[in-house]
Order: sequence, then structure tokens, then C-alpha cells
Amino acid sequence: MKSVFFIMMVLAILAVLLAGCTSQQPAPAVTPVTTPVATAAPTASVPAVPENLAGNWQLTTMGIQNGTAITHPTTTIILNIGSDETVSGNGGCNNYNGPFVLTGTTTPKGQGITIGPLTSTKMYCETSAQETQYLALLTDTMAYVVDGSQLSLTGKEQNVLIYQRPSTIPTVTEGMLPA
Repeated sequence: MKSVFFIMMVLAILAVLLAGCTSQQPAPAVTPVTTPVATAAPTASVPAVPENLAGNWQLTTMGIQNGTAITHPTTTIILNIGSDETVSGNGGCNNYNGPFVLTGTTTPKGQGITIGPLTSTKMYCETSAQETQYLALLTDTMAYVVDGSQLSLTGKEQNVLIYQRPSTIPTVTEGMLPA
């Protein structure tokens, strides 16, 4: 009996101790914090990409050396101007892409634009020299003019790249070939 009494006392003491360990403190009062509403800082007005500029263009002419040396590409060179302010295309062998920025300025050569830096694949082709020259002229661009289905990009050194919409470039058809 003494042992039952002793066990009951030990259990009662443990119950009191455990009850003391699990008592809960009252939750602290919560004071709401108000923060001032932040207003966005005014950003510079960046012009949207005009519809007549966006889309695919095919290079037809390069005016090099201040426009005095005129060359026509020996391969198809494509420029795509995206409404997301990126350019991409094919330089005749390699694919290229990069950003562009419409500056919002008007220059004597057209609307202000900067293109680049550009990245491209690095396959070797016989037309690599033409492609290297094209990409250098493209990243030198400072102004553009869209005249109907023609796009002209003028560089800081007055070099000019002239493009046409691919759908407006005449193609050789069977009836046009000499007999």
C-alpha cells in the first residue's frame, strides 16, 4: 500500500509540474503598423515600337564609306525588329540577336535608335567577311527611316543599310526567265 501511495504522490507531483510547463502566456497586443503608400518614380518616356518598324526586313543594299561604296548582299540577310525591343535575324550564315533602344530623338537622318550589343552563332561560311561587315554596320546604327516597305538604317559614320519587306521583293518566276 505504501508503494501505491508513493506512486500516486509521484504522479501528482509530475502532473503539477507538467501543468506549470504548459501554461500559456497571454498574447501580446498587436498594434497595426501603417506604411505610407509608395508612388512610382516617374520614368523617362520610352517610345513604343512603331508598327511600321516592327517585323521582318531583308537587306537589299549596304552603302559603305559614307555611302560611296554600294554593295548588294550575296546571301539573304534578314533583320527582325521585335515589339519587345529586340532585334534578331540571320546575317547570311549565322543567327544573331540583341537589344535595341528607340531614343525618342529626331536626327537629320531619321528617328534615333541604337542597336546592340549583338550576339551571334559562330559558324564559318564563305560569306563571313560580308556578315562581319553587316553586323558592324548594324551595331553602328544611330537613326532609322521607314518609307512604305523600305527601311533605312544610318550609322554614325554615315554608312547605310537598306531593307525591304520580304513580301515586296520581286522573285524570279518561271515566266521571267529568258528563253
